[in-house]
Amino acid sequence: MVSVAVLGERVIDLLPGADGRYQALPGGSPANVALGLVRLGLTPLLLARGGDDGFSALLDEALATADLDRSGVIGAPGLAMLAVCTSTLDGAMAYTFYHRDSPDLSWTTADLELAEVLMNRSQVKAWHTGSLVSWLGSGVPALLSSWQMAAAQGQITLSYDPNARPGAQSRDAMVTSAEQFIKSAHIVKASDEDADFMYPGQSLDEVGNSWLALGAQIVVLTRGSAGACAWRSRHDVIEVPGFEVPVVDTVGAGDTVSAALIAGLQHYLGADSGSRMRELSDGQMATILTRACAAAAITCSRAGAQPPTLAELDQFLLAQPREIQS
Repeated sequence: MVSVAVLGERVIDLLPGADGRYQALPGGSPANVALGLVRLGLTPLLLARGGDDGFSALLDEALATADLDRSGVIGAPGLAMLAVCTSTLDGAMAYTFYHRDSPDLSWTTADLELAEVLMNRSQVKAWHTGSLVSWLGSGVPALLSSWQMAAAQGQITLSYDPNARPGAQSRDAMVTSAEQFIKSAHIVKASDEDADFMYPGQSLDEVGNSWLALGAQIVVLTRGSAGACAWRSRHDVIEVPGFEVPVVDTVGAGDTVSAALIAGLQHYLGADSGSRMRELSDGQMATILTRACAAAAITCSRAGAQPPTLAELDQFLLAQPREIQS
């Protein structure tokens, strides 16, 4: 099975219940991507920094329950990060983060050297990162340096999701950091909400093309229930529709898309992936994008970040009209 490294924060999501009480569920964008990958049949290596409080223990327990390897979690003193989730009028989710003194955002050069050893040992073909760890906290410069070094070596595919969170960091600082990661990324995925916050007044087409100009090979921007679009150099923009499902919440939907994109591209990952991904036809890209939107729809039909298994995704798509299946 294809091994993929996923580096970043694990978070306790405090989700509002029907009775008004909050429920603590394990989350965090990179951790959700790792969960999505294992359920789609890949072998994720989750690289994280773990605290020593009760919530950190709950996050560790969640890894074991999900059959995720904990060998890449670096123990550190501190508290788990919390995200208070609030439903918005359009059905999306807003987040308020409590991250002070959290080890998740304090990656050091030594930590990243260890992460590189673990990635080499696991013979990973791709490395996904993004979200808060890439633009918030003391570890951003060290992480960016390691990311750029991996890009220069050219042996693995790099996947990035800025996962913008208004209020957690200033827009300018967030964009500056995110664009540095995008310059070295092969695959960039973001939501229309990310794009609107990071580049107010710009169209999705302007954002997609600007990220291609920075260096990305494939840019995917999701549009909630309206589906997603993909940009590639010297190709027309590909648009696919979304899927109608009863929405419980949208937690983890974007992370599911990231996992499904990586899974869909698994045969193109590894050394020289940039040139090999250019061989993808528009039809192949559309199929990968459609499957990613379907996976996200399934996640939205469940409480919390619960991406589908490969069997669930295939079954869901079989129940769709034939023109969507193709």
